[in-house]
Amino acid sequence: MAKKNRSKKTLPAYKRSESRERSRAYTTTSGLRVILTGLPPLVPQRIDSSIEYPKKPTYEVPLATGDVEVYEHDEDTLQTDEDRQAWADYLEAQEDAETELTEKLLYAVLVECVELTTYEDMFAAWKKRQFLIGIPLSDDEDINKFNFMQTDVFRDADDIGEILTIVMSLTGVSMEDLAEARNSFPGEVEPEPQDGRGDAA
Repeated sequence: MAKKNRSKKTLPAYKRSESRERSRAYTTTSGLRVILTGLPPLVPQRIDSSIEYPKKPTYEVPLATGDVEVYEHDEDTLQTDEDRQAWADYLEAQEDAETELTEKLLYAVLVECVELTTYEDMFAAWKKRQFLIGIPLSDDEDINKFNFMQTDVFRDADDIGEILTIVMSLTGVSMEDLAEARNSFPGEVEPEPQDGRGDAA
């Protein structure tokens, strides 16, 4: 198999910039003011590497010599119903992986990057509501605070998208950076002819 002949890409988060913004205030749709900071530089990469991304489906091209070359499918190479189904399954699995990435990043952001300010009254009211509707609270106040953030602080989809964008910006890494870095890691297989006995990546 042909290997990509290039060194591992360095994520922008590793490039220290003294002028880069380190924290930012944000007011949620619930009216609560929070301070957002960036993630530790290795966290986005470690989260990304923990996710199993699907491999593109492949097709074979027989040669006059009797050998077979293997290529990765794209939207223009789908010829049969089987090809189209395999491609649809790949796109669905890719979407699931991207959703998992977003969810894990969100959890990391809530744990690592959100400093609550002037939240005590809202937090107390939230705990009272949990008791009234029969949801048990944890003995660990950090866990209660985490659940409070998930359900009451960032309860609007606009909040979720905004804090992820802000935190990734403060970190120095975007979702596009992660995808680009992932695609440039050494050891990946070029989408070019391969021995039919090998697996396309």
